[in-house]
Amino acid sequence: MIADGNAMTRRTLRRGARYFFLASILLRSGLSARAQERFDPPFFFGIANAAAQSEDGLDDIWKDWADGGHVAAYRNQAVPEKRLEFWSKPGVELDWAAKTGVQVYRLGVDWGRVEPVPHRFDAAAIARYRAILRMVRARHMKVMLTLMHHSLPKWEQARGGWLSAGAVDDYLEFSRRMIDEYHGDVAYWITFNEADVFAPLAYSYGQWPPGGRRPWYSLAALGPLRGETVRAMDRMAQAHVALYDWAHAKYPDIQMGVAHNMAHYAGKTALGRLEARYPDALLNWRFPERLRGRMDFFGMNYYGAEWIKDGRLDIDPSEEYSEAGRAIDPAGLLTTLTETARRFPRLPIVVTENGIADSTDVLRPAYLIEHLTAVARARARGVPVVGYIVWTLSDNLEWADGYCPKFGLLSVDRAHGLRRVPRASYFVFKKIVESREITADMRREAWAAVAANAGKPRPFCRAADAVTGLDAPVARPFSSKDWRLTP
Repeated sequence: MIADGNAMTRRTLRRGARYFFLASILLRSGLSARAQERFDPPFFFGIANAAAQSEDGLDDIWKDWADGGHVAAYRNQAVPEKRLEFWSKPGVELDWAAKTGVQVYRLGVDWGRVEPVPHRFDAAAIARYRAILRMVRARHMKVMLTLMHHSLPKWEQARGGWLSAGAVDDYLEFSRRMIDEYHGDVAYWITFNEADVFAPLAYSYGQWPPGGRRPWYSLAALGPLRGETVRAMDRMAQAHVALYDWAHAKYPDIQMGVAHNMAHYAGKTALGRLEARYPDALLNWRFPERLRGRMDFFGMNYYGAEWIKDGRLDIDPSEEYSEAGRAIDPAGLLTTLTETARRFPRLPIVVTENGIADSTDVLRPAYLIEHLTAVARARARGVPVVGYIVWTLSDNLEWADGYCPKFGLLSVDRAHGLRRVPRASYFVFKKIVESREITADMRREAWAAVAANAGKPRPFCRAADAVTGLDAPVARPFSSKDWRLTP
């Protein structure tokens, strides 16, 4: 029953928060001698994608941005506008996802597709999304639905996007309609994906649409002085709070949160560590603090560390990085989960994105295993982590980086009908999901592959400025650093 499904989702989150210590009890009791870390129910696993990264047939701000030459590794790719054909052929992705055994599938609706002009909704698009949601459920996966994932309708962009006060009411009209349409098919609602990423890249750095780089003070948050990035983030927080209150008044059992990017901002020097405090405060904590008391769960997107040097991001030659330029740091996930639980006691936490761009698939098995080990250790400390969602199933359009970074458990042959080919990490993740455990042997085997490749060249999709994407990868050696969690 639909109502029973919503109630069950609520109970799942509560049980997950209440019984987060179950895995550690089982380990101490010796019930699983093989397992080093366990993830017993109600803990859930999932896979995530996003509409703008996966759907074909989209005439959106990202296609305009790419056609204007602002997206790397796009024009030199086969059928780039098809993305992953998730609109016309969702079953391809959903079948591969279901075969892993995950319990949750996270996807989004494209605002501009369902509301192509202000106040007029497209009935056919709404019906198509409903059909896709039911395809997810038919494959025995719960739906986690994102309402805004780094894209706006063209008409909203023309009005100024989140720099316009009217964006709040526009978003509420769209979001309320989506909840009314789909509340019976959705288990978990995400109001905003990474407001702390979208706002600075769109309204300060100009790397994302609408473009136009602004001065440093566009990032300011000093009392009444709020730059464009901060104003946009605060408006998104205002919209979340208003939607949360409306939704819970109308649908008391609804489960609603955000998917918030959390990086481990760090420095190698005393000055670097001091400089890292500002992005930590502004980007990690400002947005969720404004949602306090208006989240049923906190979704954390975590990819790694951001090393700060001389007031900017730095690519440190001693660190290991994903192809997308994020430093690998599973210990940072443990630290960030612990700090989140300290700031938001008893609030269930879902890792709503975690993954690595790695076309070689040398790093990914160890990356997934070490980050899931961090999740297990956080749970053993009393942190109420109730789920883990991997990013992502198939290599896709990575925003302004285009198709260069490869985040997928499946590779995609764009020249031959977007044919999916599973990487070894697909089967590693599938084994973890099915067994609900990580063993010492799994950790050793995954790390042996990493260590055997130290010093060998691998692709890298980030320019030396640590910001700009590349049309084609450059060579960078695998690091010899041991980035595993300590025993």
